Amino acid sequence: MQKEMHNKITRLLYELNALDKGAICLADMAAEIGVSLRTLQRDMRDIQEADFPLYCPTPGEYAFVEGFSLEKMKISDKEASLLIVMHEVASSLGANFNASYTLLKKRLMEDTKESPFFIKFTMGETFPEGPIAATLSQCIQHKEEISICYAGGKRNHYPVRPLKLVWIEGFWYLLALTNTNKLLKFRLNKISSAAPLGKFFSHSPDIENLIRQGTNIWFDTQRPLKVVLKVSPQVAKYFQVRDYFPLQKIEKVLPNGGLIISCQAVNEQEITPTILHWIPDIKVQEPKSLSEEIRRKLTTYLEHIK
Repeated sequence: MQKEMHNKITRLLYELNALDKGAICLADMAAEIGVSLRTLQRDMRDIQEADFPLYCPTPGEYAFVEGFSLEKMKISDKEASLLIVMHEVASSLGANFNASYTLLKKRLMEDTKESPFFIKFTMGETFPEGPIAATLSQCIQHKEEISICYAGGKRNHYPVRPLKLVWIEGFWYLLALTNTNKLLKFRLNKISSAAPLGKFFSHSPDIENLIRQGTNIWFDTQRPLKVVLKVSPQVAKYFQVRDYFPLQKIEKVLPNGGLIISCQAVNEQEITPTILHWIPDIKVQEPKSLSEEIRRKLTTYLEHIK
């Protein structure tokens, strides 16, 4: 037991030092220090449960959130590793010990200097570590086709070419292509099985560019819908520094300070929520069908609140 505890403290010390330098890849670290991937996953869970702010920038990677580092705390890396082990022990000894540990940890970790920075991340699902996610990651790297079973899908199994695991607006998705090059998005927590098919593919779209062009999960390989919008002077400054719509472009600056902007959308569904968000400071100029759809939605809403 003593040797096991010593090994864990040593391992945590190494992991904390690595995290303090930047994001770590669990698979690479497992090979480097000679432990299983599952052991490192348990360590990351223990670090998080001890209130060290970890997040997953990409599947299989962990990092401290922006602005946090052991150097800014009052504790050393050795003390941090001991705190994590103490958290496990205190949790097993009951509420009184756990409360005492929590108070002690707060005193030790309290930072006297308040950071001038704060970055807010969208809260949502944690990455579903497990055999399915591991299979998906491996097949994406090897460009191997898979058959997935998806809860709520129209078919029992989907044979697809997996492209990326992405975290968008708080949810994890698998992006994949069918054999007819249709882009599908599957919620990871609804995938009940994933089986490699032993068939490999080479062609795939520039998926990262497609993701960057989109502003939500509704992006696709084609954007046939051109939309022209009029933005009021009151909010024009926001649209001059940030793209709220896919492939947004300022077409004209109006004399009163307003803007005429255009964008290219997959369909109306992709941009309607954003338009509604900016009403009454935005108006659809083209196409007429989208303008009428926005009008219908607003009319329905007003009827419901009478």
